[in-house]
Amino acid sequence: MKNVFLFVAILYCHSTLAQTPESLIQKVQENYTAEKIYIHYNKLSYIAGETIWFKAYLMEGFLPSSKSTVISVELINESGKVLQKKILSVHGSAAVGEFELPKTLEQGSYIVKAYTRHLMNFGFESFYYHSIEIYNPSNSSQELKEENATSLYFLPEGGNLVANIKNVVAFKCTDKRGFPINVKGKIIDEGGIQQTSFESIHNGMGKVEFTPKQYEKYFAECLINGSESRRIPLPLPSQQGITLNVTSGNNKTMFMVDATTVKDDNLIPAYILGIEENMVVFKTAFQSVSKIINGEIPVKQLATGILQLTVFNKNNVPLAERLLFVNSEDYITKAALTATNINLTKRGKNSFSFNVKDSVPGSFSVAVTEFEEVNTRADNIISRFLVTNDLKGYVHDPSYYFEKNDAEHQQNLDLIMLTNGWRKYSWKEILSNKFPSMAFKDPNFVSAKIRAFYPSSGLPLVNEEIAVTISTKDKKTKFLLEKTDSVGDLLLKGLYFEDTATFTFQSNRTQNKKISIVLSSPPITNLFAMATTIIPKSYFGILDDKERNNILNRYTFNSLNNNYGILLDEIKVEARIASEKEKYEKKYVTARMNSITAKEIDFLTNPSNSTQNIFDYLQGRVTGLIINGAPNYTVNYRNTRSLMGGNIPMNIFLDEIQVDAGLVSTLRVQDVALVRLFPSGGTSGGAGGSLAIYTKRGDGIVPDVFRHSTAQVAGFSTTKEFFSPNYDTNDEIKNDERTTLYWNPYLITSAQNKSINFSFFNSDKAKKFRVIIEGFLEDGKLLYIEKIIE
Repeated sequence: MKNVFLFVAILYCHSTLAQTPESLIQKVQENYTAEKIYIHYNKLSYIAGETIWFKAYLMEGFLPSSKSTVISVELINESGKVLQKKILSVHGSAAVGEFELPKTLEQGSYIVKAYTRHLMNFGFESFYYHSIEIYNPSNSSQELKEENATSLYFLPEGGNLVANIKNVVAFKCTDKRGFPINVKGKIIDEGGIQQTSFESIHNGMGKVEFTPKQYEKYFAECLINGSESRRIPLPLPSQQGITLNVTSGNNKTMFMVDATTVKDDNLIPAYILGIEENMVVFKTAFQSVSKIINGEIPVKQLATGILQLTVFNKNNVPLAERLLFVNSEDYITKAALTATNINLTKRGKNSFSFNVKDSVPGSFSVAVTEFEEVNTRADNIISRFLVTNDLKGYVHDPSYYFEKNDAEHQQNLDLIMLTNGWRKYSWKEILSNKFPSMAFKDPNFVSAKIRAFYPSSGLPLVNEEIAVTISTKDKKTKFLLEKTDSVGDLLLKGLYFEDTATFTFQSNRTQNKKISIVLSSPPITNLFAMATTIIPKSYFGILDDKERNNILNRYTFNSLNNNYGILLDEIKVEARIASEKEKYEKKYVTARMNSITAKEIDFLTNPSNSTQNIFDYLQGRVTGLIINGAPNYTVNYRNTRSLMGGNIPMNIFLDEIQVDAGLVSTLRVQDVALVRLFPSGGTSGGAGGSLAIYTKRGDGIVPDVFRHSTAQVAGFSTTKEFFSPNYDTNDEIKNDERTTLYWNPYLITSAQNKSINFSFFNSDKAKKFRVIIEGFLEDGKLLYIEKIIE
């Protein structure tokens, strides 16, 4: 585990921490720390028809995450449509999967989105996003001509531009995709008098120092990319306030707080707080009466990561804030990749040895690809977990900042800290006790909940032992002995299987051991259904706001118009309620489902001869009732959406027992007596509304749907094994044009197994290839190795 030292310049008692920033950060650390996700891909870009192989790594704070057992990974096109979705199990804080790309897939940019149920509590900005280019020569379209739109902004260090004292102002210039553009210029006052000049020094970024005057307006006159002239107004200087400045040199990192203009007691700085990964790592009180306060930041005692510096007044109100990256190099996994045999000839055999020096167990993945002249510095496991996951906005070539830890790279990385926003939380929110509701819980792998009944009477089978047989598609069988609760429910948790499994239930207490069951738990895919349509605007960077809105509006419009039909209350029914229906309602419909606000279809009075299942029958006949996804049905009413942005599914009731939509989909229309629809907020509850379906029943007869003693339960997405030909034993392959020569996401090391050997055969054409290994140890240390073999 990484050592994080607490450096405290003053002592304080826990009893006094009631609503201090320290106590609130501790609350965040204990209850509201979001996971981080990084995905290692076998390649950087793809051709339609290839397979995207990947391994997802999860961390929380400084360590691999143990919060989640399930992760959803989606492939999304530029219009926001989810093309493929993988629900994968997490083992050892990692998950493995793949996307098979159709040969007909259109050429363009695609996004991989990944998230857990835990991350759903923190909103869409906390999810993992990565852009992938997919090429298709057969249907490549002409690229759109882009306007020369640029973004240029100036940000005072510490957040304040204060009159009559020296200020440091950082700036960043990019194109509409976030790619850097060089810029230079000068700061002038309202009268056109030059105060100073500036020029970007790295990836369109730089900083400038000047002393603004009170009540004076200032502008940056800029020359962008040597051709475009822009005039940018700077923030109006405050009459009083503080600045926070950080400098490094002579193996020290110093901070300076300048409060020389402050007259208001509420703006007097009282202390500075340093926070890493939601932990207070130092606190220094300002006891001096001096208006200029200097101090040293104990970076040598801190773990590698982003340090959040905040200056507070005596009332715990933040006055200035700044991010600083600390690189103690304690994150590095000591490991070596050695080539034991290199053969670049056609189908030549190549062998490597991967050795980890540390005895701590580790999980790694290796990709060997035909060499391409592409930028491999987009992101890697180190830059993702240490920098880009915690920052808002696009960071260009983030892995560059970890190629070396010299003064130049440190200076350039500090510009990132000055110009990119903080993603995690704001002091305004946590000081107001605004925390996520944490309503989304990890499902603990696959769960299956059933309600058991006696097959003859239909009464619940309560407090009885049930023998459960689970048969999976790979011909494996598992036996369990579980007990129902006081209402006949049985919950099975922590199950792992791919595709689907057949669950068979028996009891020793019933005749012939047969029981009837109803599966009430939703498919595991439904647990992630609400987060399938939103893409952060930053990933539409190639489009301007107008184009982006057109895409979003068009996508929403199309999703609303996938189903056509008429309103329920437009369906023609007899005005007089038939006696058969009255008898049925009196016997089977309880008060909670008898609301006058419910809309109803009466199949008792108006029977149907349709052989369709009930969902297929309703689809297209009921405006507002959106049914998608056969055979894995999802039901939504009038596109009701949550605050998070996804559709809210309706509650489904079968004979007044809440069930999964998959169970109802087996019902034929002839077997249905009544359908009642409760809008959002109806008597049956549920923000997305409810759909109640009643089956035709006779006295003493249990409906067929309740006679089942088996259930089909959906499991994790099926994963495949990467094919790597062995030309020592098989030479039947005619043409070998693989671009991925080797992919192995299962490199696992331990104290007893520090070395792993692997080998692969060259393709027919590769003359040079790239080897990349990524992963982490159980103590949170990270690894990235890249070798070019030629």
